[in-house]
Amino acid sequence: MEVEMTIMDERHASSAPLAKKAIELAASVMGVVNASCEAYIVGDAFMEKNVLAYPAPADFPRPDLDETRDLGEIYLNPGYIASHGEDLRFMAAHGFLHLLGYDHAAEHDTLAMEEKEGKIMEAMKALI
Repeated sequence: MEVEMTIMDERHASSAPLAKKAIELAASVMGVVNASCEAYIVGDAFMEKNVLAYPAPADFPRPDLDETRDLGEIYLNPGYIASHGEDLRFMAAHGFLHLLGYDHAAEHDTLAMEEKEGKIMEAMKALI
């Protein structure tokens, strides 16, 4: 799994390595290989939310990726996440699950997503 990190707000640049590791671990737990995504570290000027994820359309051309599947983009606002007592690793994993098609539109969707989040967070605890 390849994660391309882009820092859009330098005040939060130190958050990028942790976010990248969380996304890579989430991919490993979910069995995702031969794929890539882009992750952006942003501030409140860009968005006043914790995380946004935009799955890539299946037919979107990415000749620069060769045979690698493009999963989409994740936007993380570490300042917002910290100010709301949330965990950057969790939000990165949450965004990654959205790229895989998980959501919280209905209760059964939420439960399925929470189960996967729990597995990912357990794997993160083992690394600390």
